[in-house]
Amino acid sequence: MTSDYKQRLKDLLQRKSIVWGKVKLASGQESDYYFDCKHTTLDPEGAFLTAHAVLDLLAEHGIQADAIGGPPIGAHPIVAAVAAVSHLRSKEGKGRPLPAFLIRKQPKAHGLEKQIEGIDLKKIRDVVIIDDVCTKGESTLEALKIVEEAGLHVAAVLSIVDREAGGSEKLRQKYPYFALFTGKELLEKASRSAAESR
Repeated sequence: MTSDYKQRLKDLLQRKSIVWGKVKLASGQESDYYFDCKHTTLDPEGAFLTAHAVLDLLAEHGIQADAIGGPPIGAHPIVAAVAAVSHLRSKEGKGRPLPAFLIRKQPKAHGLEKQIEGIDLKKIRDVVIIDDVCTKGESTLEALKIVEEAGLHVAAVLSIVDREAGGSEKLRQKYPYFALFTGKELLEKASRSAAESR
């Protein structure tokens, strides 16, 4: 079943999340295609498959963490799904619950003025940082800076898709980095007609 979740997620990403045509990436580069992973991670089946695939990857590499979070907004649907599915799996004796947290770009200007939401920083030490797509890795690096300045230890860095455009190499220099898929893997058998008919 482990590989089935990942394969089904790959199929869904290929069908729903590849956008063909000229597009400017967050890195400033231009590309002939774009991975709009939120069409998958916010889809009911996609959220379910993403969470299982992420939890399987963590288990496969023996990564233990107290919580999972990431930069806005790509990580937000992923971490919420992972937290929910981790609860279900823990009831089946498969691992323990993995709470989620959200990282704001700036600390909240009112209330408790938090930049990291959803966890008690005094009770959490080891975290996983995840994002949907890694290109140059800038948003992930910003998130890493915020959690490390808050005193958290990064157990691993993940992305759903690694575009292999320099970001993952940068992240690997300091952190255990893993991706569920490379951009090349997703593009390999994806057809324009299938992606355009989503």
